[in-house]
Amino acid sequence: LLGNPGSPLRKALLNSEIGSTLSDGTGFDAENKDTMFACGLKDVAADAGDEIERLIFDTLQEIMETGIDDRLVESAIHQIEFHRKEVTNSPFPYGLKLLLRFSGDWFHDGDPALILQFDSLLDQLKSEMETKGFLEGKIKQHFIDNPHRVRLRLNPDPEQSERENHHIAEELKEIEKTLTPADIETIQNDTQTLIELQEAKEDLSCLPTLEREDISPSVNTVDPPNELETPPVAFYEQPTLGIIYFSAVMGIDNLPQDMIPVLPFFCYSLTRMGTKFHDYSEIAQLIDLYTGGMGLSVNAGNRFDDSHENTCLPIVTFNSKCLSRNQEKMFELAGELLSDVEFSDTALLKRLLMEYRADMESAIVANGHRFAISLAARNFNLSNTLNEKWHGIHQLETIKEMTAELSEENLRSIAANLHQIRDHLFGGGKMRAALIGEKADLDQARPYIESLARQLGKSAIDEFNKPSIELANDLPREGWSTSSSVSFVASVFETVRMNHPDAPALAVVSKTLRSMFLHREIREKGGAYGGFAAYQPENGLFYFGSYRDPHIINTLNVYEAASDFITAGDYTDENIKEAILQVCADIDRPDSPGTAASKDFYRKLINLSDDTRRTFKENLVQLNREAVLQAARKYFGKKGPTAVAVISNETALKEANRQLKERPLALHRI
Repeated sequence: LLGNPGSPLRKALLNSEIGSTLSDGTGFDAENKDTMFACGLKDVAADAGDEIERLIFDTLQEIMETGIDDRLVESAIHQIEFHRKEVTNSPFPYGLKLLLRFSGDWFHDGDPALILQFDSLLDQLKSEMETKGFLEGKIKQHFIDNPHRVRLRLNPDPEQSERENHHIAEELKEIEKTLTPADIETIQNDTQTLIELQEAKEDLSCLPTLEREDISPSVNTVDPPNELETPPVAFYEQPTLGIIYFSAVMGIDNLPQDMIPVLPFFCYSLTRMGTKFHDYSEIAQLIDLYTGGMGLSVNAGNRFDDSHENTCLPIVTFNSKCLSRNQEKMFELAGELLSDVEFSDTALLKRLLMEYRADMESAIVANGHRFAISLAARNFNLSNTLNEKWHGIHQLETIKEMTAELSEENLRSIAANLHQIRDHLFGGGKMRAALIGEKADLDQARPYIESLARQLGKSAIDEFNKPSIELANDLPREGWSTSSSVSFVASVFETVRMNHPDAPALAVVSKTLRSMFLHREIREKGGAYGGFAAYQPENGLFYFGSYRDPHIINTLNVYEAASDFITAGDYTDENIKEAILQVCADIDRPDSPGTAASKDFYRKLINLSDDTRRTFKENLVQLNREAVLQAARKYFGKKGPTAVAVISNETALKEANRQLKERPLALHRI
């Protein structure tokens, strides 16, 4: 009903143009004993409820009466089969995913082992579907004839936070009037007790821990791939359970500069548009029928290669995966999308633009800490500048500008730009690719990848180059206002990269600050949902960040105090050992065979050698308190220029600026 752009209920809702995209929570939720199905739209008129509900049930009634397209059913089952077969640690470890898969039934007195017997359950479903009208009957039973439903309308109120704060202040005044001197003394004593508890050092000696000797100095590696020079393809032989992974990387250095900010939407829309041979709904069905997913992404990395004046490596990556039996179909579909995608359907293009904008707007509060860090870090190097243009608030500004006036003329202009990007990226030029799978499948795939390269005009290449974009020389100190009752506060400064001898100590400093100082000051005392420090070895930047934070000024002061804490050395060798173990846990996190090979392919693109990684870890494990303290005083005793970005509501930002009289934030609106 909803799984891809060609699914009937999704198609009916989005084609109605009543709202911009599907409402949050749309889909089937099997977590509770009484499961729930929800669907709807966001960005709708206040009185659109009747129309939306009528549309949903008219569509369900039509599906029930006319029957479900067999190819839709086949593609849906294929998606379930593929993702149950694939072993990944994303978005969380595979073992945890298995636990969550059967825990719902288990909690409600079901048989947890039965849920893991996927093949027998799938055979049972296929057997039941041999009965004519089986799925249509389920739609009638669970949706159309089911009276247990509710219609929910969520109305935004930009004044709610201010009204609630005023109400709380008035309520506290009334409570204060009723307090006796004894009550006030009790509150003061409780407050002091809390402060002492927060300041007290915990006795961690009772907890089990690893020792340095338990940590291997080696790093996870994969066997070197077999290389094909023309076209340049790396073949990784991995035990992937009959799944083929394909990645093709293209450079953007020949792209016109005014097209660069549009690249993320191009990537978003490529697999959602039609081609010269299939419309968008047919493409969506084919992707679900023959692959485990196809997608395009854009990102700027940093080379570890001193031969380049600028380390920036901006690339567009096409990723796809399929069961080995479907690889011929997958490569045919990849070739059709990359060669023959069409953006001329302006009605569909308008809908995708609004979907993309709505998704970005929804992401701001959920990922406010990441957006704030991206804003603060954007002028330190060209890679960060590009990633902010592509994935940050400036990308939202780009899409808002594109959608400000979606006349037919403007839509045709946008379509022409997207066609131009397609021709620059895929019409000959630079490409590198990786194929990951088992040996027999790789042997079978070789002629398909060679055919795709010929179709795209791709051959052996020299290098990917950076686009000609000027790097701003001023570091931001900004506040960005949006509809949020909480704040996200980021501070960033530059240190050194992974191949520098001080890099392991900086990684340990970040973990020490997070566990020994920032958690206590920002979360326990400050009431934020989270506060953290992070060292990014690829670009050499050091970040401070807070998540869902009631404070701005206090948090900025904590970041300054963090430098005093780490340079004072009020920590032990045991604390340093624990921080080293935390860094090693990140390094040694297990990957599935497909993911491990993909990471190796990316490391080869940026020239990050296994020797560099191994040296980093060997030096990390040997660190002691004195070495960490020396690095801390070197980089935090007298920090270089620092950038600051805060995402919050307008009232909180203006109040913060009243206290930041000498160095106020430059205010912007999201």
